[in-house]
Formats: sequence, structure tokens, C-alpha cells
Amino acid sequence: MTDVGALVSPLLVGRDDILALADRRVSEALGGRGLLLLIAGEAGVGKTRLMRAVLGKADAAGFRIARGSVAPQDQLVVLAAVQDLARDMTEAAFGTLGPRLLSVDRGLPLDDSHSTRRTLVRDLVQLVAGAIDRPTVLTFDDLQWADEMTLEVIAELARASRELPLMLIGVYRPEALPMGSIHREWRARLLTQRLAEEVQVERLTRDETGLVTTLLLGRGLPAAREVIDAVHMRTNGIPLHIEELLAAVRGHAADGRSILGAHVPDTIEDAVLGHTARLSADGRTVVGAGAVMGRCFTPVVLAGILDRPVADLDEPLDELVNAGILFPFEQVGAGYYDFRHQLLRDAIYDSVAARDLRRFHARAAEFGATLIGANDIHASAHYERAGMRTEAFRVALGAADEAAKVHSMREAFDLYRRAVENLPPTLPDTEQARVWIAYAGAAAALDRNDIFYDAARRARETALRAGDAALAVEALLYLGIVARREGEPLVDRRDGARRAVLEAERLPDSAGRRVRHVETLELLAIVELEALNLTRAREYFEEGRALAARDNLVEDARSAEAYLRVLDLLEGRADGALESLGRSADEARQDGQETLAVNTYCDIAYYAARSMDYRTAALRIVDGLRYAEEVEQSYCGHVLASTQALVSWADGRWDDAARQGGQALSDPGSVRARTMAIWVLGWTALGRGDRLVAERYLADALAVGRRAGSLELILPAQWGLAETALMAGDAATAISRCEEALTEARQGGEWGLLAPFVVTGVRAYETAGQPEAAARWLEQVIRAIGPLAAVASPAIHHGTGLVKLSQGFVVAARESLESAVREWDERGRRWESLWARLDLAAADLRANRYAEAMTLVREVRDAAEALGSRPLLERADALARLSKGRGAELDSWHPLTVREYEVARKITEGLTNAQIADELFVSPKTVSAHVEHILAKLGAARRAEIAAWVATTARV
Repeated sequence: MTDVGALVSPLLVGRDDILALADRRVSEALGGRGLLLLIAGEAGVGKTRLMRAVLGKADAAGFRIARGSVAPQDQLVVLAAVQDLARDMTEAAFGTLGPRLLSVDRGLPLDDSHSTRRTLVRDLVQLVAGAIDRPTVLTFDDLQWADEMTLEVIAELARASRELPLMLIGVYRPEALPMGSIHREWRARLLTQRLAEEVQVERLTRDETGLVTTLLLGRGLPAAREVIDAVHMRTNGIPLHIEELLAAVRGHAADGRSILGAHVPDTIEDAVLGHTARLSADGRTVVGAGAVMGRCFTPVVLAGILDRPVADLDEPLDELVNAGILFPFEQVGAGYYDFRHQLLRDAIYDSVAARDLRRFHARAAEFGATLIGANDIHASAHYERAGMRTEAFRVALGAADEAAKVHSMREAFDLYRRAVENLPPTLPDTEQARVWIAYAGAAAALDRNDIFYDAARRARETALRAGDAALAVEALLYLGIVARREGEPLVDRRDGARRAVLEAERLPDSAGRRVRHVETLELLAIVELEALNLTRAREYFEEGRALAARDNLVEDARSAEAYLRVLDLLEGRADGALESLGRSADEARQDGQETLAVNTYCDIAYYAARSMDYRTAALRIVDGLRYAEEVEQSYCGHVLASTQALVSWADGRWDDAARQGGQALSDPGSVRARTMAIWVLGWTALGRGDRLVAERYLADALAVGRRAGSLELILPAQWGLAETALMAGDAATAISRCEEALTEARQGGEWGLLAPFVVTGVRAYETAGQPEAAARWLEQVIRAIGPLAAVASPAIHHGTGLVKLSQGFVVAARESLESAVREWDERGRRWESLWARLDLAAADLRANRYAEAMTLVREVRDAAEALGSRPLLERADALARLSKGRGAELDSWHPLTVREYEVARKITEGLTNAQIADELFVSPKTVSAHVEHILAKLGAARRAEIAAWVATTARV
């Protein structure tokens, strides 16, 4: 079923300052000092909705309200707005005032004499003013169509309102008031005499348009930036047009191009065409030709397109200005005209006859160099719409190549797209392949991976058909890059990369062959890096670096060197690696190697965050984002944006993280960038205690990682799911997730990403009442992390503190937990640092350090309230209650020690003392001593009573 009906923004966006002013004026009128508030703005900008909001405030304050308005056909009706106001005055609120006003209007003869007019105005004003015995609001809408007598009545009421609880509101469109009109004189007089105050309702900014677009699309995520840009471009921030445009494309607003290409909504088109129908025939011809030229045009070029003298256009252009269709502007050397908004221009364009469109476009292409703001994009578009496809292809391709050379990738992308849409059928296959490969490169830069893949595939097919092996290898290289971005399985990517290397090696020796060989080696090396075959990856990178250095391929050599530093990080040799990467990025930027520079900025931020070094990541993200935008490299821009969301989450700025992650998920981008954004949204949800939302996001991310076979995509999602289960009290699921992650990390050789699991696993086992298993888990995971222990240092100290605390070693626990707090803070990981504070507070309570414990609890509680974290708040409150009772928090196995509890659990399993001794690697005599102590502490007489007690301690 197709959605129908209007879309209306649920919030009044961008009007906070005006609403604040209205609050003050309502308050003043309530106190007996009213005034006239004029609300001015063009059609569709939201004047009426704003007035309704003001009336809502007045109604809540106890004002009675009456509304009057006029329509275009009322311009010659004397006092039409006053009569409409009188008819709106209900008897319950205004008594007989309405009928009395209507009676005055009917009872006095009207003529042109000044005295009669003044008498009528005075009588009306006195009737109204005399009835203001309580707070009142009177509104007058669409005053641009009001007659002179109505304006006089409003002016006198404004004068009288200064000593009355009377607020007047007048609404009008400035562009509909001709120069020198009585309306303009009336407005100026009221403002200069301070009898009125005026607010100009402006168009929405780009960001405000984005908020409205997000609200109207209602998808729970910020609207994609390209959609926002397209909506703002077409609507110029006019709220009504935003709503009408999005209603017209409902369900099809997936990208900016669909917005830009959408037909003008019928409601706007009908209004525009109704307006232009009142123009002269000459005016309609001129405005149609202007619409074909674009948003702006000069009279000289317009005259050339119409093949008429410039002087002949003066009268129709003046008519269009007076009709509110065009704005005149002056620039150095010439004047030009601009349509008041884009949808106005689009509606007029759509009304131009097809034969005239082709003729006007053909002429516009000839005059392209002199069109305002025009370039070869516009010229090629004019050729295309004129049906001159060969010319459109030639101009678009030439301009695209030039744009790509200077990294103007958005312009290049649009031009290459027009080139492929107008490919001449007679173009040789080799040339077609070159166009497709160039289009793929532009799409790759902008992270349009669906187009990137399709163009690279077409380039490959066409190059193979033409027998051009070099181009076929380049296309295969591109297919390998897009496969990485889209999270294709590592095994398939390895096959594709090996094929690319073999085909590159078979090429005849040339400079191009050497470049392709190095590039394909890097592609294969990256696959092995992500598969964690680090030794093999290092061999390929070093081979590529050596070949690049031999052939003086400076950028390729630098790229291989940068990846070797990444390998150092992954292998635990982090000292200086990030600093070296930073120098590489800066040097590449200075030498104009834009692609390498932005890729390296991206890698620094990503791998720093991966190593939980969020401070370093944050330092490089801002520069990286700025540079990615500067060179129009959206792929790295999107990865950097998702990394920024990760850093915001780690730093405890969860609102920013959710916004940034939601934006990254909405924007078109690679699987890598989108998956990182999903982690952020899932982690934020788990931190706030929303298990269902967290699991939905993180399960999706885990599925992506599983498909790719990449542990760097699997483990962060797996940790989030384990932590989510733990926060919900589901220790069994948390344990299962942690154990599965440890197994996969051992099999795959990934140690760095195990760090967050250290604390989660310890806490999960302790929550399950298995303190001995928590200690074993800690030992296992520390051993697995091995050379990357420095990365996991805060987690290891944290887990150690928890284990020591459960074993009763309070002093040692406090020392470890103090180290954990300090190191988590240094890393910038707020979630764990707050939990470490709570765990330290628990240790302080055990040590009877109540004041220190409560200081920590209050600190965490304040932070948790700011974050909106229910799990942290619940734990902080529980510790606060313990502190008030001066009671130490008892583990579930109290009064037994951890070892005694372990023996008790074995008894529950039905084991004899000898069997228990074998499992615990102690003597039966030792076990017998433990059993005696257990029976004594529990006040039990039989082993069955021990088993029954253990059952009561289980938490899962």
C-alpha cells in the first residue's frame, strides 16, 4: 500500500529565538502592556505554524484568542480581515463584541472622505479596546492582501495596546509587497514609532534542514548527509517545501540523486504554475528559458539563447521580479537574476514544451562558458538534454579527467557518470574500458561501492573482450579493493588477490606492469594481514617495498612501509609505530600524495582505537576528517567518522557517539565503516541497559564479521554481546561468549582484541558463583594475550583486582584496582574506568574505608546519571546502601574461602575426597581438612547439607 498524505515535522525547528521572544511578549501583555508583533517571511517558511505555536503559549497563559485573515480575492474588500476577526469571536469568550463589530461595519456608509474613514476606524478601535477586560490575542494573517482601512485599524489597535493586556499578531509576506505600496509605508511607520516589533522568519540552515529531514523520514537514524544536501539544495530550507518534497518521494529517498531527480510535488507545482499563468506570454517565455539555463543567469546570455536584443528583456524581467519569481543581483561588471528557490525553478522548467527544451539546452551548451556558476558539468548536461549525446560524452569525459587530476572527486564522479550514460556505441572496447575504470576510481573515492563494483566489473569484461591485459589487471585490482570494503569472505578475497598477482606478473615488462605488480602484491598482503597470517603478510609487504624502491615508486614504497608499521602494532612491537605512521602521513601530504596520506591518517586512528589508545586516535581523527573532505576521499572519511564515534563512546560522550554512529550508519559507506558504527550503537545501548537494542545491533555486526571471516570484525561484536548478557545478569551467556572468543582468537592468532574480554570473563564467572573458574579464566586469557600484554594492561590489572578481592586479598585487590582506574583513565576508556572505580569502592568497603568508598560511589553515580547508564547506577546504589549499613559486601560463597567453595562444588557433583584430590591436585588429607572446615562454618553435619547449601548460592 502506498503512503499518501502530507508529512509534517513534529518539531518546530530553528525558531527557538523567536519563541523565546514570544514568551517575553506574552508575559508583558499578561501584565497589561501589549504590542503588535509582526511575523514576516516568504511563502512556506513556516509563519503560520510559528503563529500557532505563539497562540499555544498564549492559550496556556489564559488568553482568549480571535483570528482574522484575508485571501487574494479580498484585496478590494474594505475591512475584510476585521470582519473575519469579528466572525471568529465566540460569544463565550468575547460576548457580543463580534456582532457589534459587524454591525458598525454595516451601519456606517463608506465613502472616500477622510473624516468618514477616520470615524469608522475610531469607532471600531474603541469597540475593541473597550472590550479588553482580560488578556486577549488578536491575529491578522496574510496582511499582504489587506486593504488600507484594515491596516489603519490594526495601527490604532497597536497604539491602544500599549496600556492594555492586548497582544496583536500580524503575518505577511514581504516579497508580495510592491515597492512604494501603502503596506510598506504602514510597516515602516509602526516600526519607527515603536508600536510594533517585527521578526523575520528565515529559511532553515543546512543543519536545520537535516534535522527536519531526519524527523520526517522517521527511520530512527540521522538522514544520510547526501540526502540532507540534496533536500537543502532543492528546497533552500523552506520548511513547507521540505515536507512536500519528502512526501512526494516517500519510500524512495534512499540517496541524494533520487531527491535531486524527483519530480516537483504537485502541490508546489500547481501553486507555481497558477502564479506563472498570470504572467504575460513574453514573461512566460523568458522565465522558461531562464529555468533551462539554471538557477542563475545574466540577461546577456539569456538574450543570446532567445536570439533577441538584451533591451527587449527589460520589461519581462521587471515583470518577473515584481511577481516574486526572480531576485535581481548586481555583480562586478554585470547584473544577474536568481530564482527565489530551486523548486520554483524546477516547476517552471517542467512546464517548458519539449521542443523548446531541446532548443534552449542546445543554445545553453553553446553559451556554457558565460553561464553564472556554470562549468563543463552544466555544458554536458545541456548537450545531453538537447539529445546531443556524442557531444555530452566528449565534454563530460574531458572535464572528468581534469577534475580527477586535481582530486575534485565529486565533480569527476558526476561527469564520469554522464560519460558512461552517453557512451557512443562505436567507441572501441579499450576506450570503453578506460572510461569504466576511471568511473570506478571516482566511485571508490566517494565510497559508492555498489557503483564501484559495477564499474570495475564492466571494465574487466570490456578489457578482456578487447584483449587489453593491463587494463584487465587494473580492474581486477579494483574488484579486490571493493571486496575488502564490502566484507567479502577472506578465502574468496585471497583467491582474487592471487589471481591479480599472477596476471600482473605475466604482463609484458613496462613501467605500468611494475606498478601493477607492486599494487597487486599489496592487495594480497592486506588479505593476509586481515587473516592474521602476519609472517606471510610481512613477506609480501617487504617484497612490494623492495620492488617499489627499485623502480622509484615512492608512494608505493611509503605505503608498504606504513603497513609494516601496522604489523609491528599487531605483533606487540608498538613502541614508535604510531609516531612513525604519523610522520609518513604528514610527509605524504606535504609531497602531494593525497591518497596515501589520507589512507595513513585513517589507519593511525583505526589501529590506535583498536589498541585502546583512544587519546592518540582522537588527536589524528580531526585532521584526518578535514583532509579527507579536502581531497574528497569519502571512503577514509567514513571510516574516520566511525572511528570518531568509537572514541566518543570510549570517552563517555555517549550522546555524541550515538549521533555520530547513527550518521555513519545512514551514510553510504563500506561494511567496515558501517560495522564500526553498529558496534558503537550496540555498546551505547548495553551501557544504558537496553539489552534488546544492544543485541539487535551487535548480532547484525557479528553476522557481518562471520561472513567476512575476519576476527577484527567478529571479536568487538562478540565482546559487546558478552557484556550485554552480563549487564542483564545472564552470566551463562556471557561466559559462553567469552570462551568462544578465546577459542577463536587462539585459532586465528588474534590477541590484541581479547583485552576487553579479560574483565568481562572474570566478572561473568564470579557472577555465576564460580570464583575458581574466574581465576583460571584470568590466567588463560593473560597467557593467550602474551606479547600484547601492554595493550591489555588496564584490563589485566582490573581482572586481577577482581580475582584477588574474591579470594579475600583486599590489600592486593586495592593495589590492582587502583592501577586499573589510572590506566583506564589514561587510555580514555570511560566504561571500564567507572566499573573499576566501583570495584575499588567494594574493596574499600571490605577494608572499612567507608569515606573513600563513598567518594568513588558518588563520582560514578554522577557520571552514570550523565551517561544514562542504568547498570552503573544500580551498582553504585547497591554499594551506597552497603556503606550506609557499614557492612561489607559478601560474596555468594561466604563464609567459605574460594578454595573451600571449590571443594564444596565438587562435593555437589558427588565426588569422593580422593576424586576431589585428583581433580584439584592436592592430597586426600588436605581435602578432608577442607571438608571439616566447611561443615563447621556451615553448621552442617552431612555432605548432603553442603550440596544443598551450594545450590542456594548459584546465580544462574
